[in-house]
Amino acid sequence: MDFTKLADLAGGHAGARAIQVALRLGLFEALAHRPLEADALARAIGCDARAIALLANAMAALGLLAKNAGALSLTPASRRFLLAASPEYLGGMILFDEAIFPLWTRLEDAIRTGRPVRAPDMFQSRREETARFIRAMDSLVQARGDALWAAQNLDLSGIRTIADLGGGPGTYLLEFLRRYPALKGALLDLPATLEVAREILNERDPAIAARIELVEYDYRNRELPAGFDAIFLSNVIHSEDEPTNRALLQRCYRGLVRGGMVLIKDHIMNAELTEPAAGAVFSLYLLLTTAGRDYSFEEVARWLREAGFGAIDCQALPSPPFSSSVVTARKN
Repeated sequence: MDFTKLADLAGGHAGARAIQVALRLGLFEALAHRPLEADALARAIGCDARAIALLANAMAALGLLAKNAGALSLTPASRRFLLAASPEYLGGMILFDEAIFPLWTRLEDAIRTGRPVRAPDMFQSRREETARFIRAMDSLVQARGDALWAAQNLDLSGIRTIADLGGGPGTYLLEFLRRYPALKGALLDLPATLEVAREILNERDPAIAARIELVEYDYRNRELPAGFDAIFLSNVIHSEDEPTNRALLQRCYRGLVRGGMVLIKDHIMNAELTEPAAGAVFSLYLLLTTAGRDYSFEEVARWLREAGFGAIDCQALPSPPFSSSVVTARKN
């Protein structure tokens, strides 16, 4: 690694924070319909002209604005990912990162104590926090394309009922049911999450939303409803410790029909827990906010075998843009 790479890594927070603030101020939305010079842009969003000029220059340097003879305009990337009307809007995730940005200043505390620096409540305590978190998960999956990839590449033929366990906004379930018209789905999650999920599902596709049953469920302390042909878990196990995940997969086994399938989408790490790099870094975020981390295929496969599953397999999603994998297993 050379100096430039290391310096970029060490100073990455500056660019991230600048993007968060630009989005929060409405800078990109103000340029959605026409280019503006910095003074006009500042007036449009109610900010200091000199400061907006500096922020806009930074956005241009990062490739999120174009600047020509003083006129500022959106680039294809900012129009695609940073306008709220875009189906690939990433802003929900960026604004969630902004909300938790202060937690990173307490990383040393978490490293010293081994404990999260906020209550690991999955953002259930306050309505606005729940909405921000769940819409962030939807925003990320929509922008990157995870759900569409999963629906196109995971074979659910012959599956009649699928449970999206801890499914958050239901983004994956919508795509599964869109691809398989005879499929019935259940979204199992905590009550505050389901309130937000109901809004998102009805906003996006009311007809398919009508085929989804919303079920209040806490996998930490309740048996899973029985009779599902498949159970899908996306980014669930990384929020929990090893004993909780072991018990969760045992509940999944009991909740499936014989021959039923469990599908686990997550950062699935190598044996050294260093690759994919995104998963290794993300484990620090998990340290700040949960009792979990990202786990290796060997760890996940062991829990599945202990629960009674067989035919265990792992498929990596194409990188880029993805950094996760899907582990599948069958109930014997």
